[in-house]
Amino acid sequence: MKTDVCQKWDAYMTDACHRKLMMSWQILLNNGDSIFGDYDRPGYAPCWERVKKFFLENPETKAMEISVYMFGAPRHIFFDDEIFGVDGFSISRGVAKEQFMDGDSVDYQFLVVSQMDSLGKKIDVKKFVWPYNEFEQGQAVRFPTKDNVSEMIFQHDSEKFKKVQEYINGAGV
Repeated sequence: MKTDVCQKWDAYMTDACHRKLMMSWQILLNNGDSIFGDYDRPGYAPCWERVKKFFLENPETKAMEISVYMFGAPRHIFFDDEIFGVDGFSISRGVAKEQFMDGDSVDYQFLVVSQMDSLGKKIDVKKFVWPYNEFEQGQAVRFPTKDNVSEMIFQHDSEKFKKVQEYINGAGV
């Protein structure tokens, strides 16, 4: 199983995002390159596992901006930090269906991007839903748990990571 991240827009991404209208994301890196969310790519490990591995193996590389990529949707930046980079973040995606009484339905896709606050005591959560609807909450705050922190990517020698570990283990409570 291949473990490379998708750093170039290719035929797979065009097919997934333009023909199949899959929602994805783009991470802009401090070296000017990008990583794209190439979910369900045949022959590859799960997308988020590959991205976590990439950042672990490239400690000098930082995420500077995380944005949605959805063909036909407006550009939406979840988090950005041009100076220090985005630290303590995770990305997940999903689908939902709104079912009407007459049997009709509408499908929605969504991305949820989370970022740990600087004190390591809360997680800012931003959600992008397409097509847009008024029922979905666009922002929320969650508390860190071992499970949600384990899905996050932290920069090498991250102070946030140290603080959240103290918080989760009881020293910061």
